[in-house]
Amino acid sequence: MSEFWKKKMRTLLYTFDYDKDGYISEQDVVDMAYGFADAYNAKPEKKENLASIFKKTWRKYMKAGDIEKEPRLTVMTFTASIKQQLYDPDFMITIVRLMHGLFELIDVSQDGYLQPQEHIEWFKHLGVPEGTFDPKFAFVAVDANGDGKISIEEFTAGFLDFLFSQNESSPNQYFFGPLVDEAKYP
Repeated sequence: MSEFWKKKMRTLLYTFDYDKDGYISEQDVVDMAYGFADAYNAKPEKKENLASIFKKTWRKYMKAGDIEKEPRLTVMTFTASIKQQLYDPDFMITIVRLMHGLFELIDVSQDGYLQPQEHIEWFKHLGVPEGTFDPKFAFVAVDANGDGKISIEEFTAGFLDFLFSQNESSPNQYFFGPLVDEAKYP
């Protein structure tokens, strides 16, 4: 895989590393799910559903790691795990479920679309520092049909492009904000 793709995986790890200790663990994933749910004032059943989806996603990431020996993933083990599973249909199903669960949560208006303000709030909850990135750029990239709103299909397709594409000119590289460089997460 290209260095560009590895940089995207570093960004994904940084996003899911909820306590920002340089690793991703099951606790990070659970804390992130509950943190999102709390930030969006999700009902208890939605909160538990999101946590369940995040845990299932975590189990898929652990394939490349030895859970008994080291229950957390480094950039190297995380990237190796994703690479190993990229074309596994079960992995794809898990990722799509994760994106649908997130979409349903951040679609505060519950109209089936992310409006620009909902998308901006998503970046705040991801922890992207204000002033470091213009989320409108990512919104336009994910809004593939240009209708001023993001459907669940566009949201999922944007993430899948982020995950699979090695095209350095794809605007979906900014799905989670600016890419994280190696100096921040070696």
